[in-house]
Amino acid sequence: MKKLLVSTFSGGRTSAFMGKFLNTYDKYKDYDKVFIFANTGKEKEETLNFINRCDKEWNLNIVWLEAKINLEKGKGTDYNIVNFENASRKGEVFEDMLRAYPMPNNFASNCTRELKQTPIAKYIKSLKYDEVIMSIGIRYDERHRKSNNAIKQNIIYPLCDDIKVDSSFIRNWWDKQSFDLELKDYEGNCDLCFKKSVRKKLTLIKENPNIAKWWLEMENKYKTDTIPRFDLRQNISIKNLIKMAKQPFRTIEDKHEQSKKQTSLFDSFDMDIETDCFCKAT
Repeated sequence: MKKLLVSTFSGGRTSAFMGKFLNTYDKYKDYDKVFIFANTGKEKEETLNFINRCDKEWNLNIVWLEAKINLEKGKGTDYNIVNFENASRKGEVFEDMLRAYPMPNNFASNCTRELKQTPIAKYIKSLKYDEVIMSIGIRYDERHRKSNNAIKQNIIYPLCDDIKVDSSFIRNWWDKQSFDLELKDYEGNCDLCFKKSVRKKLTLIKENPNIAKWWLEMENKYKTDTIPRFDLRQNISIKNLIKMAKQPFRTIEDKHEQSKKQTSLFDSFDMDIETDCFCKAT
């Protein structure tokens, strides 16, 4: 009986750690393994470099997929196999999806379905295994996100059930490695994803104003009366985000960098307060 264990790479530190763990964990030695990255065309270059480095360092043979969007009615999304060198980097695949489907938003993540889930599912089906198990990189501190139907869906959560790791463990583990994802924790995945918080998006635009240009163009090009913007939950258009980012606001910080800041012995009082000693020259 042919058994396959699938591990998907999101491009983040947790999914990468899970890939390395599964590749060496004795419990899954009887399974063939496949590691998959579905590229949307809107990942940052640092993400692509990181995935490529993981692949080379750990000999994972990561399969790089991109959605092959069919504009012909009745024909669903297929996939193309690409690689680090020729992977989309300018949003081409994402815009292909926008041409065929309504603009994704907080209530209908067409991008997740068409750019990630469908290509991955079709690729796995093409491998013709008798049993397929999907490993999901949810950490123990995120265990509330686990599916209640995981057993029926052939889903496993190695980072919850085989070993219990949290976000601190992951970042500390990567601190000890010879390479790391060269991004702050709020910079990962699609660069200005509508699912990110407003503060994250404003910080990203403030740090790199050019990041908003593609999203503004796409929003203006593909908006409709029913879906006038990507972010329907906060109802903030990309145009307004750009304006807001020019105003003063409290930027978000990388959580790991925050945790590494040591509390000073003198933080309990203000070291910048001065009083006049009345001995100034007159």
